[in-house]
Amino acid sequence: MAIVAILLILLAVLSVDNISYKTGDYLAFTGSNKSGLLEQKSRLTKLLKRDHRGYERSEIKTSVPGQPDPMKIKMGFYAVNNYNINLQSPSFESSGYWWLKWGDDLQAYLTKNNLQIWKVLTPVNLINIPQYADSVFIPTGNSKPTLMADGNWYLTGAYSGEFFIDRSDFRRHPFTTLSLPIMIEADDVMLSSSKLEILPDVQGSGIGQFIDSNLGWINQGWTLASYRHHYDTDFGFGEGASDFSQLIFEVKYSTSSWLSFWKVLVPLMIVVAMIAGATKLETTHYDVRLTLPVTVLLTLVFLQQTHDANLPQLPYLTFLDEVYVVSYILTLGSFIMMLWACRRYYQAQKMEDVAAREIELKKLDKSDDYWPTYVIGSGMIALMICWFTG
Repeated sequence: MAIVAILLILLAVLSVDNISYKTGDYLAFTGSNKSGLLEQKSRLTKLLKRDHRGYERSEIKTSVPGQPDPMKIKMGFYAVNNYNINLQSPSFESSGYWWLKWGDDLQAYLTKNNLQIWKVLTPVNLINIPQYADSVFIPTGNSKPTLMADGNWYLTGAYSGEFFIDRSDFRRHPFTTLSLPIMIEADDVMLSSSKLEILPDVQGSGIGQFIDSNLGWINQGWTLASYRHHYDTDFGFGEGASDFSQLIFEVKYSTSSWLSFWKVLVPLMIVVAMIAGATKLETTHYDVRLTLPVTVLLTLVFLQQTHDANLPQLPYLTFLDEVYVVSYILTLGSFIMMLWACRRYYQAQKMEDVAAREIELKKLDKSDDYWPTYVIGSGMIALMICWFTG
């Protein structure tokens, strides 16, 4: 039974639906970010890996021979609060401050085309904005940029809106890591990466005092990095696929490991432990022993539905789902074992040979003694497989 349990859980873990069609869009990590960020990213969870090749540096050159260097703009973020995290959508709401710094070449482009920079740069993962605002970015004052002493133009303001979580991975649930991104890109098909490059202004960027107000989530830091967004389309220009500069500000959260262990896994282990201890009942109480696996099964179903209530529909099993799969298999194995032992017990009672009857009953007692070891051993092996293959 232990071998069957391990084989079944292997089948459940390794059987994953393959994506029938993969988009050609991807994000490539650029070399314009601060030193050390590439190494920092490489140590983060797979959740944060947005590039189809991991966090390799982009091989796409910003400058094209024979063409002028792209216009550059620096952007910084200071998130005051992230709230209303909804894993069903998945989405979150965020508010804070932003600032921009750019040169005369970009200012001339904006003036020529009668554009406002805070409307040119928009979050591509924006879902909704407050009813009182006409844009997610609200500049301070009269919305006119200020010419600084260093010759750069400067503009600052506040932001507030609801944003889509583009990358979410619940394979280790309930030990979940979540990244809340704000993804900025030029809302102008003429401003491709060869024309405009958005650079991260890390100095001054950060998170505010209310960033930890999300109950149940622990803040794990933030990153601000520049990417190259490759669109698998030419937008009708007939010039091949397009690349646009994109800036991503991410605040990372995780669930409490101890809280998840004590509130989710410990009750589950106690319920499963009842299966391991069922064989310690007197052999004459087979009616109770047969009823116990059914009771445990119903309890497991109820617990799983409760724990998965806040998760979206997923195309894969989470770690907690795999734990329940192991529990279901062990419960089924216990029920089959109880039926087998019950039949053997009543057959032994019908034996007229006292010595043969005693031998048969001793065999049943020995199998009852070994069963808890089988349950615990196969369960631990299966859970280790679940964790390391998740």
